[in-house]
Amino acid sequence: MEQLLTLAGPVEGRRVLEVGPGTGSLTEELLDRSARVLAVELDARLAALLRERLGGRAGFELIAGDVLAGKHAVSPAVLDALGPSAALVANLPYSIATPLIAKCLLLDWRTRAGRNGARCRIDPLTFTVQEEVADRLAAGPGSASYGPASVLVGVLGRVELGPVLGSQAFWPRPKVSSRMLRIDFDDEAAGRLADVDVLHSLVAASFSQRRKQMTSLLKRKDVPFPPEATRAAMAAADVTPTLRAEAVAPEQFAVMANHLAGTARSPAGGSGIAREP
Repeated sequence: MEQLLTLAGPVEGRRVLEVGPGTGSLTEELLDRSARVLAVELDARLAALLRERLGGRAGFELIAGDVLAGKHAVSPAVLDALGPSAALVANLPYSIATPLIAKCLLLDWRTRAGRNGARCRIDPLTFTVQEEVADRLAAGPGSASYGPASVLVGVLGRVELGPVLGSQAFWPRPKVSSRMLRIDFDDEAAGRLADVDVLHSLVAASFSQRRKQMTSLLKRKDVPFPPEATRAAMAAADVTPTLRAEAVAPEQFAVMANHLAGTARSPAGGSGIAREP
């Protein structure tokens, strides 16, 4: 726990989002450091325990519910409670770690750009998660772990890997090792991206059939970009059409997305670029 707090840096006076606080050990440490903690706990029994244990502490607020609104966005109730700015410090439930981190990065970009009514930045993101998930978030091109979340982190964030923790560090003891990491939103890199929703759609389409070559994007009807625009974007990013998505670097995806911005179409049976709230 101390290692995670060290990685997170000073939290005094900061609004801190803690997801999956469990019995509240980390919550208590954050409060002792004068953080203003919004704890989000899905388990009703644990939420009741947290209210009983920490309900009287200054700076503590609890939402008993899901931090995500389905799979599409951070819960509006959580965002309303956080205000304009917060940091994430948490031992994340493994099942939601990847979508939550991706949604936070998308939210940060949209808030920075004033898009889609976004009004809250969650930065930095400091958390403990299953080691396999940490590897996926920090992976580079060519790695078996490299995927859509790796690209989003690579384009929008700076990663600092923390220590690996054996299963004995947790109770109840999981069957896998965990790892701490911190992701800081990269404002400079984000400022070079024309539209995060275009990037998101491009990456999702590219990895949906990850064993196929990038040239397949030119032929598929479910891809929300005209073939001629996609071909030109590949050329601009120096992406050989015979490459697979797992070999394309985050900065190349960013260049492609910038060339595709404004060209999106509604594919057959689809609705174009999905824009999450």
